[in-house]
Amino acid sequence: MNSVYFIREDRDFTRTEQKIINFIIENPESFIHMTIGEVARHIGTSDPTISRFARHCGYDDFKGLKNSVFEHISEEGDHSPAGKLISTIGKLNSAAEEGAPGTPENFLRHQQFCIEKTLSFLNPAVLEQAVSAIINADTIYLYAKGAALSMAQLLDFRLRRFGIRTVILPPGSSELFEYMNLFTKRDLVILFGFQKTPREAEVLLKYQSETGFPCIFFTSRLYHSFSSASDIITLYVYRGEPSDYHSMAAPAALLDALVVMIGAKLENSGENLDRLYQLKEHYREDIPR
Repeated sequence: MNSVYFIREDRDFTRTEQKIINFIIENPESFIHMTIGEVARHIGTSDPTISRFARHCGYDDFKGLKNSVFEHISEEGDHSPAGKLISTIGKLNSAAEEGAPGTPENFLRHQQFCIEKTLSFLNPAVLEQAVSAIINADTIYLYAKGAALSMAQLLDFRLRRFGIRTVILPPGSSELFEYMNLFTKRDLVILFGFQKTPREAEVLLKYQSETGFPCIFFTSRLYHSFSSASDIITLYVYRGEPSDYHSMAAPAALLDALVVMIGAKLENSGENLDRLYQLKEHYREDIPR
């Protein structure tokens, strides 16, 4: 059965329906006050599509779906992700009213909000799973494309300092298959997809379902068709609405938190950093630091 609380029937969902699911999970307080037309406009689809989605989830109509979300919010109270964010959102909105839109101050406040929202959906147990997967892997393969490549490079830099073997996969072309052929179940593949999953990442996920190697997926969507897969660890990062400018502040903060946890778990992390320091000192006249 699907783990999303408002889905009553275990079925496959289209990409548009997955967008609806993610919108409801991320914005339950807003959703229960919206009309079917408002939800459709926000998602970029039609009223009949929203209506069909409600029936697909096991409800008689859109109202039944809204009632289910409302009941869940009422039961969760202030302990729900939405409840935890109410005070933060209020403070940020009030602060934004004091300054002109688009100022550096308001942009930084928005990044603060993105980190807060990421934190509100963060499951410590899942983060621990990610740490264990990284520590126990023989080789870690990193895949990212476009701006997300900067996150793969950052994680590559941090992990190599701990003596962990990493490989950044080519962002495109058939050269990717040369590396896929080397994957084993003792390795780990880390993907960065965020709002859209690159075609190459989709191929890697399809290959993962066939071979079973462990995988960590950084994403800005709370629901995926593989959400229940036990060997795919999903780490959610909120980067704003689809029309927003998407900064890497929240992903970088989550990565650094992960790295700190890894450093605390690794027994030889200090030794590796000491050796790195000694190398720099030994050759400082040849390559100044």
